[in-house]
Amino acid sequence: MKIVPVFLPQMGCKKRCLFCDQRSATGFSQLPSIEELNKMINKYIAPDERFEIAFYGGTFTALPVLLQKRYLAWADEYIRKNVCDGIRISTRPDEINKENLIFLKKNGVKFVELGAQSFCDDVLHESERNHSSKDIEKACTLLKELKIDFGLHLMIGLPGDEKWKDLFSSWKTVENGAKTCRLHPTIVLKGAPLESLYLDGRYRAVRLDEAIDICSDMMAILESNNVKVIRIGLFVPDELMKNIVAGPYHPRFGELVKGELLKKVVKFVDPELLIYTEKQASIVRNLDVKAIAGRELGFVVNKRFVSWKDALKEYVSGGVEDVRAIERTGTSRNQCSNRSSTT
Repeated sequence: MKIVPVFLPQMGCKKRCLFCDQRSATGFSQLPSIEELNKMINKYIAPDERFEIAFYGGTFTALPVLLQKRYLAWADEYIRKNVCDGIRISTRPDEINKENLIFLKKNGVKFVELGAQSFCDDVLHESERNHSSKDIEKACTLLKELKIDFGLHLMIGLPGDEKWKDLFSSWKTVENGAKTCRLHPTIVLKGAPLESLYLDGRYRAVRLDEAIDICSDMMAILESNNVKVIRIGLFVPDELMKNIVAGPYHPRFGELVKGELLKKVVKFVDPELLIYTEKQASIVRNLDVKAIAGRELGFVVNKRFVSWKDALKEYVSGGVEDVRAIERTGTSRNQCSNRSSTT
């Protein structure tokens, strides 16, 4: 399903997070008018092709109610014109309550994306998120109670972050019932509060190879448990590339992550044959394994066919650290930074 993005740059946000600068990342700094939105959406309208309208870049549920109604009423016009299938919004976990979710549902919102970023409270604190992991879980519970599908946004490389914390956040995303997930490595943007920490030497940006390794294992955990990863890496238009100060940015970051995951799974299952589809054609050529094109991604292992999903589950069970064990050790999430490396 095609997504029509409507950016509401930091609108509704009561405080700017350490890593955030929407203008540097998207080029938008003002709320769009209805006239501007109508002009923009005409580019997406095509015969026999439907889309969803998504309000991104701000905290939608914290906007004034009249403004929410105005934008939702605009989107509803295209639902009634039978070209739009539904509306999705992004917001913070601590700006979700039963009342505003009922309001959203009545006004055509079918999907909510929560900016979780991490399930480790020390990472959330150092990133100046001003909400806790409990707030994320509470929001997920409310969404499930009201039967509203939702996805989570996770970031790696935030202040205080480590790989095992990212894997832990992936498992918590699964356990809390998210349908989708976006994975973004932290990019130091010009004008974001994180920029000064980086320039002062108080923050180290994650290397590209580290980010690819971490995100590939997160993707393995998520997709092997039916959480669809719908975006990997930040999209930055060419004209805004000058706003990237540091961090593991790559225009094909998602492709690099998928290639790394395929490489890891191939190494783990050690197949006689890899069967790939057109989607994997560009990354298969770099693998040291016999491969043929087919209709379904999978492997021949010991003369039997193993689907990609089953191979992924095998890799996760044996090749990725089971960080769910953190909760069995008595270590609470707000003590993430003190966890023993032997867990």
